Amino acid sequence: MNGHKYILHSFSCLNQPTANRLHNMGLCEGCPIKVIQRYPFHGPVIIENNNQRIGIRYHDFYALTEAEA
Repeated sequence: MNGHKYILHSFSCLNQPTANRLHNMGLCEGCPIKVIQRYPFHGPVIIENNNQRIGIRYHDFYALTEAEA
């Protein structure tokens, strides 16, 4: 699934500090992201948005992209 593109959905599924931090890094609802790398055993997911790479927890990635992941 590396290289696949997703659209971020609702941030309401995340706790407020995590949602605020991702928003401060430029992520918002409806913005497209690209998966750079997924680590095994539900490890972190490296995503890219506007030439910026961010590592997020698998659970947060799955929640943000809903059932697309």
